[in-house]
Amino acid sequence: MRRFLLLFPVLLALVTTAGAQKRKNVLFLIADDLTAEALACYGNRQCKTPAIDSLAARGVRFERAYCQYPLCGPSRAALMSGMYAQAIGVVGNGMARNFTKNLGDRPSMAGVFKNAGYHTARVSKIYHMRVPGDITKGVAGPDHAASWDEAYNIKAPEWMTKGKAEHLTKEKLKFLPDKHYALGFGGAFYVVRGEGDGTEQADVQSAGKAIELLKKLEGKPFFLAVGFVRPHVPLVAPASYFEPYPAKDMQLAARVDDDWDDIPKLGISKNSKRIGLTEDAKKRRVLSAYYAAVAFMDAQVGRVLETLDELGLRDDTIVVFTSDHGYHLGEHDFWQKMSLHEESTRIPLIVSVPGKPASVTTSLAQQIDIYPTLAEACGLAIPEHVQGKSLVRVLDDPSVAVHEHVYCMKRNGHLIRTQRYAYLSWRDGTSELYDMVKDPHQFRNLAGDKAHAQVVADMKQRLEATLQGMGVKRRR
Repeated sequence: MRRFLLLFPVLLALVTTAGAQKRKNVLFLIADDLTAEALACYGNRQCKTPAIDSLAARGVRFERAYCQYPLCGPSRAALMSGMYAQAIGVVGNGMARNFTKNLGDRPSMAGVFKNAGYHTARVSKIYHMRVPGDITKGVAGPDHAASWDEAYNIKAPEWMTKGKAEHLTKEKLKFLPDKHYALGFGGAFYVVRGEGDGTEQADVQSAGKAIELLKKLEGKPFFLAVGFVRPHVPLVAPASYFEPYPAKDMQLAARVDDDWDDIPKLGISKNSKRIGLTEDAKKRRVLSAYYAAVAFMDAQVGRVLETLDELGLRDDTIVVFTSDHGYHLGEHDFWQKMSLHEESTRIPLIVSVPGKPASVTTSLAQQIDIYPTLAEACGLAIPEHVQGKSLVRVLDDPSVAVHEHVYCMKRNGHLIRTQRYAYLSWRDGTSELYDMVKDPHQFRNLAGDKAHAQVVADMKQRLEATLQGMGVKRRR
């Protein structure tokens, strides 16, 4: 007994050391302007995404995950703070610069790991960056420096890439190589089929830096966040990535006649008529370029995951893949983001945790849940300011329901999404209600249907309770 008591401190130290060595790392991968609709693992039959599909095959794929705001700056502020966009005070890209001041001394998602002794590193776009401007200039944008032990920006040619270029929409563009902002490329469907192998492109460089960091951080607990800027416009990829996607073969989104007749004015998003994309042939060229950009990004994800395996880190590393928000590719004749309809608000979310079974879940999830999920999965305390809910129980059992509904907003409206219904409430008092079981493409607005009056009343109550819960008054 005396010998055991003498040895106990040594044994305790050994156990503690072993436990510290087994702390799970986090590899957080996020794409930019990526719709779940474009990924093969989410059902796309044209776009090839083998790397992301392989991660989905060994992780938990969330079918019903939603962003908090369908725009880069607010969505990333919500993601990294674990707070709704209104609560962190970032409800526009220009407000992203307020993130640091508004968060104060509360830890970001990366910060909670940094405070726990993890080495935290950022590569490229995690918080908001203006694409392509901050990429052609090679700067950080409104980053949150306190999140990181080290951070790396990527400088790449973007729209200036050598190759065959095509402008498919009608924005006025300024071709000024020595300027980076207010040139018009941030929302334009500008396409470049690059001449080379793409080594000069942002996502190739980001993957390369991530690989370098994985090798350097081996043996240390780390939180490594890697941002990919594709498929955000400009749609740039080596010409070889366009070859599997001939424009003539691209399948346009399903449509019905008079689709807009029951969509309120505020619900009409960026559309073909507004941007000059009225010809089906041009729409197909957009799809071709978007899929090429997605496939190019997927290849870079594959490089990072391959390195994780080669270094023997997969069994000690939680891997997350997601996007900042969704994206319209012609559904309702809408394009890009800033819509509260399904394709713009739903995000891909794949979480692979060592030791947990692969599965697919229809449990509702939202962007701000990622922060508490990763904290709990790594044994860290969830800070009080975090408004999301941990999804760890869903990782163990895909049938578990963490949310009865989730919420998304933009400046002139709100979305409440339950398992069955999507309710869109607009500032002018108009609304939309869709039965997502019977009408997953949202072609029939039921908000004015007397048979669904009780559903509308219930959704209104859910919205009011959600806003009150975050201390926000509803704006009309």
